Amino acid sequence: MNADLKSLLDIQEFDKKAAVLEEELSKIEKKEQKILEVIDAKQKQLNTAKEEKEEILKDKSFKEELLAETLENLKKLEVKLNSATTEKQMQAVNTEIDIAKTNKSVLEEKIVSLEEEIELKEKDIKELEDRYTQLQKTLQEHKTKFNARREQIFEEIKQIKENKEKLIGTIDEELLNKYEKLNKWTKGTSIVPVREGACYGCFMKLTPQTIANLEETNDIIFCPNCGRMLYKEEDANSEND
Repeated sequence: MNADLKSLLDIQEFDKKAAVLEEELSKIEKKEQKILEVIDAKQKQLNTAKEEKEEILKDKSFKEELLAETLENLKKLEVKLNSATTEKQMQAVNTEIDIAKTNKSVLEEKIVSLEEEIELKEKDIKELEDRYTQLQKTLQEHKTKFNARREQIFEEIKQIKENKEKLIGTIDEELLNKYEKLNKWTKGTSIVPVREGACYGCFMKLTPQTIANLEETNDIIFCPNCGRMLYKEEDANSEND
């Protein structure tokens, strides 16, 4: 096999390994981001629940103040009733007392209802806080694993790049440029074997002349259909033996 082609084949393997590692790194980042998004959503739910609870508490406090005023008013009306001197005065005060008592009942019922709402809201908040805490714990656990694997990936990619750089300096620059251009769209299949008379990149049958050139010369042969660099699989196997 042509020496430059052999080196490029090794570089292609390095590029494939690096691409796999970078894809794994991307998946790690996406998974971590997904957890962060879930945590952020849960935090917003928790904040909303707490704000809703505060609004209910304010409403309850307001109605308790109204109830206190109503009770105070009832006491005054009782005194006023006792001091009434005519039937008409008594009827007027009794009417006020009836209205105050109705208001008192309505307020008491509303306060009880609000207390039930607060209890349910506190239960929701507790569940949200527990879920939020669990998500934070999960994130920390994943971060520990993510960071450890990230470090491994960075180290592996660094080693791959170092090995690749050693080979790059030995390859014809023009040929290397052709490989790099091919690799932008072939994604790790710039150099492919010939199997059963076909390019194993585009799977198109090769002409007899192309096959002959591949078998009889040590030149770099390109697929006339897709432009990939070709090699005889047995040559690659013999290089590995």
